[in-house]
Amino acid sequence: MGISTIPLDASPTANALFPKVRQRVLAVLFGTPDRSFYANEVIALAQSGTGAVQRELADLSAAGLLTVSKQGNQKHYQANASAPVFAELRGLVLKTMGLADVLRTALAPLAGQIEGAFIYGSVARQQDTAQSDVDVMIVSSSLGYGEVFGALEGATVSLGRKVNPTLYSLADWAQRLDSDNAFATRVWQQPKIWLIGNEAQLHAPST
Repeated sequence: MGISTIPLDASPTANALFPKVRQRVLAVLFGTPDRSFYANEVIALAQSGTGAVQRELADLSAAGLLTVSKQGNQKHYQANASAPVFAELRGLVLKTMGLADVLRTALAPLAGQIEGAFIYGSVARQQDTAQSDVDVMIVSSSLGYGEVFGALEGATVSLGRKVNPTLYSLADWAQRLDSDNAFATRVWQQPKIWLIGNEAQLHAPST
């Protein structure tokens, strides 16, 4: 379960903060923090050299960011949820080098027809597990569900998790917010990870 490969072209933010191999190792472990990985799994998923990944695993473990356990003669590595910076680091990974980048890439060919798109639900709240669906809100006045599902099909395979899109036209979305529709209001008030656009572009009602 969880991500099967890491995108090789992370965001400029991620590139400024971390070397490439560290980005990929963090994306594997903090992208799916509720499970552990053998070292050879991390090497395969991060698509990086054995020595480079092993150095990153050693450094991240020494910094207290990973927990290490032994099963037989193999080590298992897992994101350390007790680390003081766990929540901040996981949020950064999701936004810049993990799940969100996979979805941004998938939606990029349709971006000109999308007024706004964001992740919501358990992933945005950082309460998800490897089995959780990835809920994506897409606001577009011209796209249909067939086009959206087609664009996200590859992301579902890459992430190893079901991507669950919800699609509204801009007028319908604005009307639902203005009329205090329970679902739209709840989604809007909860944490979001933006993929395309921002709050102002979706005409957020003033509060």
